[in-house]
Amino acid sequence: MNEIYISQALYRVEFEVIEKVKELRKSKGWSQRTLSNKMGFSESFVGKAESLSQPEKYNLRHLIILKKIFSLKTLDDLFPKELPNDDLIVIKYTKVLKQNKNGTPSKNTEDRIEEIIIVNDNLDQKNM
Repeated sequence: MNEIYISQALYRVEFEVIEKVKELRKSKGWSQRTLSNKMGFSESFVGKAESLSQPEKYNLRHLIILKKIFSLKTLDDLFPKELPNDDLIVIKYTKVLKQNKNGTPSKNTEDRIEEIIIVNDNLDQKNM
């Protein structure tokens, strides 16, 4: 059985933006490195932003850059249609091997979401 990890608490809207950027990136056939380069950041930046185990996430400056890269009309195109009702979430996830373009298993892993848990704003994350 795969080990279950738990992310740090993050805002649901942050998670939704990350998922939208990932969807846009994949629709262009771009790797995380490719998008990082297009953004003008280190090759590992997008991988860290998309990783549930890393603290790096997109900020407003990044969203403005992404809007230009993806030729979006407004920043709203990066956000969910309706803002989520729940604020903070933690995500239970496993790490699974990525596949190379030829279909063979890669040495790199990606996060597979197992469960999204809504947390109380007063919850001490260290108790998770």
